[in-house]
Amino acid sequence: MKCVLLQASGEILEGSAELKELGYQAASYPVSQRVEELQDTRCDEFTDFLGVHAEACDKPHVRSLRISFASMIMDPQFNEDDLIIFGESDAAPVIPAERLRPVLEEMVKSHPEVDVFRLFYELSKSPSKPLSPEERIEFEPYATSGHTADTSYVWGTHALIIPVSKREKVARIFYTCRLPIDMALEAANGNGELCIMVATHNCFYQKPRTCLFDKSTLYSCRDRKMALCLASYKRFEDLQRQIYCMMHQSYRNFHLFVAVKGMSSFIFQSILIPQFQEFIDEGRLTLRWFPNKNQLSNLADTIRGLDTTDYELFVKIDDDDFYGRDYLLTINEFHSEIPQHHCSYFNDWNWVHYKYGGISSLQKEFYYVFGASMVLTRSVMERLMACEEHPEMIHPIVQRWYHIPGHGNIGFSEDNFIHKLMLENGYSNIAPFIARKKITHHIIVQKANASVTRGYMLDGEFRKANTNVSHDADAFEYVLDLRHPQWNGAFRVFGARGNRVDNDDSAEVLSFSTEKIVVKWDKWGEESFVRQDDGSYEFQQTEK
Repeated sequence: MKCVLLQASGEILEGSAELKELGYQAASYPVSQRVEELQDTRCDEFTDFLGVHAEACDKPHVRSLRISFASMIMDPQFNEDDLIIFGESDAAPVIPAERLRPVLEEMVKSHPEVDVFRLFYELSKSPSKPLSPEERIEFEPYATSGHTADTSYVWGTHALIIPVSKREKVARIFYTCRLPIDMALEAANGNGELCIMVATHNCFYQKPRTCLFDKSTLYSCRDRKMALCLASYKRFEDLQRQIYCMMHQSYRNFHLFVAVKGMSSFIFQSILIPQFQEFIDEGRLTLRWFPNKNQLSNLADTIRGLDTTDYELFVKIDDDDFYGRDYLLTINEFHSEIPQHHCSYFNDWNWVHYKYGGISSLQKEFYYVFGASMVLTRSVMERLMACEEHPEMIHPIVQRWYHIPGHGNIGFSEDNFIHKLMLENGYSNIAPFIARKKITHHIIVQKANASVTRGYMLDGEFRKANTNVSHDADAFEYVLDLRHPQWNGAFRVFGARGNRVDNDDSAEVLSFSTEKIVVKWDKWGEESFVRQDDGSYEFQQTEK
């Protein structure tokens, strides 16, 4: 008989000698860390069975075993054999294969209603007393109920027979239920969803591991691919510092997506891109120039139109705050301890950076939900992007959580709206984890410089036009670099008006495109400027 056993890196097939001696063919199956494939759609009835919330046992190694066992039993290479014994690497047999096989063949044939045959009766770390030649190998119904927890003979999944026709049904339990797979089987049997029979004698036992003491440590080690989403407006120096900070994180499985606002395309192309070309060429950084919009759309611009299907976590990065070198590493470790569908954020007292007379001072303040610390799962990020594209979806969500602070003016309170999306999908606070790990520098809030929304970086008309999420181009703000025979300088365009930022000379914008801008100055006549390859707009002499 063939035994297919889950084997993680660092494990060995503990019972390989016994398997060979008793006539079994042993094959290992690799443990998977692709837990994002788990659906986690069922909780209540299993929570009632367990007596505690499923989160209490929704650990990294539990999720890894769930997806690994489901993948193993659904692998097409095993579709031709009803009598494959599925288990874990510590499984060791007690009964010879030639004696067990005919019994199982008869059981599968005479009990087509049975989904799982368990080949062990109770927890055992040593071989049970061998059956005499006269004793029969028998099975009995799995005696569980809808409220039976910790049944004495329920332990592990180290030797199971699951007929081919039943495997999809069993795998569905592992995909959807957040309990450990042995408890999930017990609960499903208790509520009548599965039919399980158990051997009345241990045909297998769990041989003590010699190579791995705590498998939960091993199964937790998975590097999630992160998309860092950074929208920056008018803070050129802060942006440069933050890019370097992210590029020198100790954790490396990420890509930084930056939406640059509030600077001319000339400065973007001639200074910013060359400065970070090395990181762009390495495939670690994407820099793109955009007009300034409402805050939610600015965040969406970071990944707008890009393929991010390979990313599991979306990390919101502010350009002016201070992140520790192990910030992303800590995020990854924390998400190994929380349910895989949960977002995370920081909610606690935290260090805040002020300056007095040019001298830095750190003080502690309490943060209910600190936006710069938000980490979104793929499903929440996809919903955020859908809400930004279809703003009519926003109001019903806000209304459902009206008791949560910050339920108005979504255009400039995007963190509060994201928090509401997180509430609907599940989230965890990273602050206790940081305290437990004694991490002194995770994130420091910056209050020594001007805030975009509270520091007078936005004029009143722009704020008014962007109070709600809108895709009206007249509500966007552009910064251009104009080249004139008498002067050079930045020119701000908002709707049908524009002004030089150095002296506030104003003009009516007659037409504006990526190729050309035509303005009529309030103090003199009409002039045209044509876009150059370097991103600037060069004065065009009017033909007489």
